[in-house]
Amino acid sequence: MIQLNINSEVQVMSQVSVTKSFSWDMAHMLAGHEDQCKNLHGHTYKLEVEVTSKSGKLQAAGASQGMIIDFKDLKQVVTEEIVAPLDHAFLYWAKSPDEVEHQLAATLQDADRKVVSVDFRPTAENMANYFWEILQNNFTKLDIEVVSVKVWETPTSYAEVKGVR
Repeated sequence: MIQLNINSEVQVMSQVSVTKSFSWDMAHMLAGHEDQCKNLHGHTYKLEVEVTSKSGKLQAAGASQGMIIDFKDLKQVVTEEIVAPLDHAFLYWAKSPDEVEHQLAATLQDADRKVVSVDFRPTAENMANYFWEILQNNFTKLDIEVVSVKVWETPTSYAEVKGVR
């Protein structure tokens, strides 16, 4: 048997973080865009959430001993707060200057379709900021700090929010 030991005296974690990825399908449109994105269209979004410990220490006891957060717990928060509400939805900018967007949202709602209203233009950058705030608010009472949130709109393009804001 090979035995590997970690110095239990060393609890500083200046570089330790965990990341979990999620994906969902969602439609949006970008009012005022000069190209194709002004049209209703959809993406398979990918979200990467990286978190660390505020205290710089791993959990000392219990089922999550030696972890920053159990991946299962991170998955539960992100799924409940972000993925489930947005999956197969139309993300609607409630303050859009585009009357077509308002008509489309109303038609979809009247037909009992999934519409999620936001107060920002639904760009990848704004979504990354919004998701960062949601997650940071969920982790305020825990020893968890959101390090970064990446929102992939296509396989080659993402927006990222990093660090403490």
